[in-house]
Amino acid sequence: MYHEIERSKDEFEPYELLPVFAAFTIEAYVNSVGSRKVSFWSQLERLPWKSKVDILHSVAHTSADWGKDPLQLAIQLFDIRDRLAHGKPESIPGPMCDTHDEAMSALMVQHIKPNWFSLVSKEWVIGTRPRTVKLLQHLGSLYGLRSDDFQDHSRGEIREHA
Repeated sequence: MYHEIERSKDEFEPYELLPVFAAFTIEAYVNSVGSRKVSFWSQLERLPWKSKVDILHSVAHTSADWGKDPLQLAIQLFDIRDRLAHGKPESIPGPMCDTHDEAMSALMVQHIKPNWFSLVSKEWVIGTRPRTVKLLQHLGSLYGLRSDDFQDHSRGEIREHA
């Protein structure tokens, strides 16, 4: 998705969806590392993502620094994901308009967004790519995993049917 967003010249792009998928990627890798390196991980599966990251750090005899990257990015991405997934009604003031048609036009053209979503621009989303890689590498490094471990933590195999 990053590659498609970076190379696209179109005005309308689904880049706003990428933080959600990045959060899914991070959570999937947290569970991958945990299931391979923490013996009691199956008991933690339903915990919130942030608790699981804290546990990964704790078991590796270190502490999570949530105040700076790479973990700061996770907070930003999961905040966006959680607000979208667990959205609540909110009012977003737009420009003052004299007619109904003018108001409808403003809604269609200005893409009014809530304040919490104002961070999400095409440039910011593209900038999350190297930050996400560093975050995944950080999580793997807690357990001495290769820097590219997050790219192939699933394995396929073919078995002969008996």
